[in-house]
Amino acid sequence: MIHVEDRGFQFADAVYEVVRTYHGKPFAIDEHLARLFRSLEGIRLRHTFTADHLKSLVAEAVQRAGFAESVIYLQITRGRAPRHRSIPSQSEPTLVMTVRELHTATHLRETGVSVITVPDNRWARCDIKSVALLANVLAYHAAKEAGAHDAIFIESDNSVSEATAGNVFVVIDGKPSTPPKGPRILSGVTRDKVLQATRMAGLEAREERIAKADLFKAEEIFLTSTTAEIVPVVAVDGQKVGTGRPGPVAARVYEQFVRMFAQK
Repeated sequence: MIHVEDRGFQFADAVYEVVRTYHGKPFAIDEHLARLFRSLEGIRLRHTFTADHLKSLVAEAVQRAGFAESVIYLQITRGRAPRHRSIPSQSEPTLVMTVRELHTATHLRETGVSVITVPDNRWARCDIKSVALLANVLAYHAAKEAGAHDAIFIESDNSVSEATAGNVFVVIDGKPSTPPKGPRILSGVTRDKVLQATRMAGLEAREERIAKADLFKAEEIFLTSTTAEIVPVVAVDGQKVGTGRPGPVAARVYEQFVRMFAQK
């Protein structure tokens, strides 16, 4: 039972992580847990969890679930306390974990997806993986209403930040680039692995500001996330990206990513 006055329910006073498996083994679990602990520190949530304890729980849950491939969801709330905006001096964190069978939409790498752009009206600490995702929910719904797959957030200065559940890469003059780490994006674990794969594939990968205008002159765009890995974008706001089909850079980077991280 989760109490009605759990602060995760009342205030979205909670953080989370999503981990996937490759060949039944949790992928990049150390990096995911390091980010989880950074998020806990970022919201000043007192706890006694250790990385080793959480790793053992994840391993047990994956084994008990018995799926060939799994997606693991971890959420930690500040726990139960009388409803008030002040942080309680005494509360026991609530840990929730679910394991579901992972279904990958591999066809999206073959067809590509369309996206829309939306104003970024989220809070200013997107680097904290908070469960307060209402802005993401509404942006994703707007994309679906527009017949698109996802939405890309655009800052007030016309900078690209990220998609509703993934990071953005843009290819211009054959060189992939992605917005730099900072409080305006959630720096994805897969993002970092894709940067490694890009460089190992012999491509120059840059972390730099991307303007909204760059989306419309890019040769290729692709999104990265834990469960979807790399997904090419073939249209932005109804305008074709490059040839309007998944491009060679995304394919090359994905092949390298698989060789480095997803093969047995």
